[in-house]
Amino acid sequence: MIDWVTAKLPCNNKLRSGCVAKLDADGNVEWLTQSFMSVEGSHESSVGIKSLTPQTIQISGNPAKWLQGHNLFGTNDLKTLMALFFSRLYEAMAEEGLNPTIEQCEAVEKGIYTVSRIDINETWFLNNQYDVKAWIRAAGSKVSMPHRGKGVFSGDTLYWGKGSKYYSLKCYSKGDEINGKKSNFPDALRTPQMLEYADRALRLELTLCSKALREWHLNMPCNWTLETPKMLLLQVVRSLDMSNNFKLSDKVLDSLPRKLRTYYKLWLYGEDLRQEMSRPTFYRVRKQLQAYDIDIALVRDVDKPADNVIPLIRVLEAEPVGIPDWAIEQGLVACA
Repeated sequence: MIDWVTAKLPCNNKLRSGCVAKLDADGNVEWLTQSFMSVEGSHESSVGIKSLTPQTIQISGNPAKWLQGHNLFGTNDLKTLMALFFSRLYEAMAEEGLNPTIEQCEAVEKGIYTVSRIDINETWFLNNQYDVKAWIRAAGSKVSMPHRGKGVFSGDTLYWGKGSKYYSLKCYSKGDEINGKKSNFPDALRTPQMLEYADRALRLELTLCSKALREWHLNMPCNWTLETPKMLLLQVVRSLDMSNNFKLSDKVLDSLPRKLRTYYKLWLYGEDLRQEMSRPTFYRVRKQLQAYDIDIALVRDVDKPADNVIPLIRVLEAEPVGIPDWAIEQGLVACA
């Protein structure tokens, strides 16, 4: 689903949202910028909005959550979602100074505007929240992203490429999120079906930043199709490196150069070779052993069975679960 959007939309406006300023040591203004004002939507969810020019506004937030009160599931149709969001935003903010022309409304409907950030997520089902959290813990030590390395935890969320100006990926337990102390998940939506969905949900989320969106010619929603979000996410997810951690056969082992064989055996017995080798040597040896489906960046857990990483692979080889039929029937999806 489309989870977060930062976009510049054509819209005549007279918004007064206040300013943020930077002053020098003498109290002189170095720069001044409009601040976001919060606009409340469904179930007290909110998005940020500010005026960039008298003909342009910027929005930043979760349009699906603003419309439907939650982001357990939602649409991948970026243009339709944003057109509905813009229409409802105008209804809510007409008295505050939003006054789009017919041409501006048509431009939003067609996706003729720019986006600088889009978050896309998909959900995979495991048996329960315990299995979801176990999967994430295992992924922290067994899964790496090409050119980015192993994931990094921030709380219970696992990130790959965090801080990148292009894109990053994270995974987390949706059940943990909506039941956490800081959760604002509406009590009215805590039905048995919604809670069971969240309990089983392993969520993987891709954040696309402005550089990637521009380079891939996706910084205008008119270039997106209904399939684009899922395709982009799965392309990144299925590029993750999950070494199967199997031992090499004796025949293959005998064919390895002697020095490479030594490094392989150290890795096999659980050594973290990153700590034992210089950076250039580590990456040279890693590249050579990856040709044999061995990734020395993923330290072996010698206390566990050699096939303990297979469930990681099997989960992501499955299709994401998407929007359940009951959610559409109950009107829990803004754009179905």
